[in-house]
Amino acid sequence: MITGIEMRRKAVHLATLIIPIGYGFFPKTAILTFLVPFFLLYLAVDLLRHFHPGLAALFKKYFFGRVLRDEEERRLMGSTYFLFASILTILLFPKTIAIVSLLILILSDTAAALVGKGVGRRRLFRKTFEGTMAFLTSSLLIVWFYPGLDRLAGSVAAFGTTMIEVLPIPLDDNLTIPLCAGALMFFGTG
Repeated sequence: MITGIEMRRKAVHLATLIIPIGYGFFPKTAILTFLVPFFLLYLAVDLLRHFHPGLAALFKKYFFGRVLRDEEERRLMGSTYFLFASILTILLFPKTIAIVSLLILILSDTAAALVGKGVGRRRLFRKTFEGTMAFLTSSLLIVWFYPGLDRLAGSVAAFGTTMIEVLPIPLDDNLTIPLCAGALMFFGTG
């Protein structure tokens, strides 16, 4: 079942489309000039909330506290991993691959969560089969329709990131999905 909190989480997730869309219009240096300081400030707040009770209370009450998952109470937030992965993805891969990798993370992860929680019934590791198929389908649509992308390498990336998303890997998928997608597309082109 999709809760109101999950819908808010996905709305925040979709708002991050500003990064790959912005990167489509602006050069790498302009995006990184904004993203790196923002990430460092965000990381500082995320770390400080673990060590300063007053900041933790303010954070929980006024910011993301209501949409944090239980495991994010004890570790870095998924959004912190997302910002770090965005920077790495932009630094490591050509523009088209970086944008597509971030689109897969944002759109396919959102599709998987909404379908998995909305209609998912058959369990597949920690996820649902239906959510996993939504992730794969949306990833394939992204790589097939994004201009200038090698379709075969993109398809391999779609299948590879689907495996990364569904397998119980202990790393945050906000970090693993775009880096895996980018690496598979980068090394698959040629």
